[in-house]
Amino acid sequence: MESNTHQHLKHQALLWLKAKMTDLCATEVKFVVQRRKRTADAVGINMKRKEARIVEVKASRSDFLRDEVLQGELGYDAVAAYAYILTPAGLLKKEEVPERYGLLEIDEYDNIKVIKRPVKNKKPKLKLETLIKRTGRAATNAFLFQQESKLSRDKTNGAFEKKALAHLVRITCAQCKKRNSYVIAPDAEEITCAVKTCGHKIEVHKGRPFHVTSYNEDFLKQLSQVAEQKNIYVVEDPVSKEKNVSDQRTS
Repeated sequence: MESNTHQHLKHQALLWLKAKMTDLCATEVKFVVQRRKRTADAVGINMKRKEARIVEVKASRSDFLRDEVLQGELGYDAVAAYAYILTPAGLLKKEEVPERYGLLEIDEYDNIKVIKRPVKNKKPKLKLETLIKRTGRAATNAFLFQQESKLSRDKTNGAFEKKALAHLVRITCAQCKKRNSYVIAPDAEEITCAVKTCGHKIEVHKGRPFHVTSYNEDFLKQLSQVAEQKNIYVVEDPVSKEKNVSDQRTS
């Protein structure tokens, strides 16, 4: 799972590239070079100069040392005009950085400084048009994801995912085109549209489901405790309820 530090550094790399490249920038850009799949942390395109720059983020030394792509023949330096490694200040020495890569350092105030300049690749192995397409696709996907996330952000950070009893998802109705939130069972195949004037049956897998979060037995127990404190209602644990009924029959 990506750390908060790595996410933050990627965003700062994007801002730095935007200031340098101006035209098109995106994070998590996926591409294939000579049948090898790659995902660049941040890519910037300058249409006028017809060049691309890639920034690979490293939040720790261990992350840097285990990255075989940086040391390989088909690394990020092979597909862009310029390639950089962005790290927290003092993480790497200039002599540790692969030959054609530049080194960027970021301080605690998010100021980025060029420590080592990259060597220009005059003949990238990937066409600029291909990188433009891939970067544009990544930028579009990021925008659409952000729009969806405004309504679908999981504020529990997956705290109740384990052995989930139900999922909170956002689904679009094919009839009224409204997108709403629904609590569904993990194996649910069909739900009824929440719009009162519609009531259309929605096939879950066709409604562009976006998983927001999940709820398990721990969630029900905590909800029950809060409900009791507020004197609202009690969500009875189905397992305990079954046990109580069994005990009553025995007695």
